[in-house]
Amino acid sequence: MKDYLTLLKEQVGKYAGALRDVVLLAPSYAMLMFRMLNDPRLSRRHRLWVDAAIAYLVSSDDVIPEEQFGGYGYLDDIFCCAYVATRIGEEAGWDLVEESWRGHGSVYELSQKLVGREQELLGHTAGDDVLRFAGLAERMDDEGAGEGPEHGADARGART
Repeated sequence: MKDYLTLLKEQVGKYAGALRDVVLLAPSYAMLMFRMLNDPRLSRRHRLWVDAAIAYLVSSDDVIPEEQFGGYGYLDDIFCCAYVATRIGEEAGWDLVEESWRGHGSVYELSQKLVGREQELLGHTAGDDVLRFAGLAERMDDEGAGEGPEHGADARGART
């Protein structure tokens, strides 16, 4: 039996449609979430966010379902992972996130770009729908207060 990452690589590798460059990031973001989940430096709160992103990744019935849209359906999964990576990077420091990254380039730069392209990738309100569906919107609003860049951290999460 093939593991999840092998199947994911095969599925996105076959995709030849719109935003293919983004769709091809799905295995890298999946691996990032799996590796961060096993990082003992991650706080309980951040581990819950990673759990939610992984659950969203493996869910067959999400905001843009892969069964209906093929590889294009991974855009919401990638956004969810990039959002979680960004929030953890902002709060815990980007070094922690970068150490778990096995994709090309900087996960900081890539995640910032992907989160910034939310409406282009997902449409007007789908980003909020993704975070709500994953159970992240309220959790991040409630628990993330007081720990972002506006409270003693620079944009890469280093304490100032």
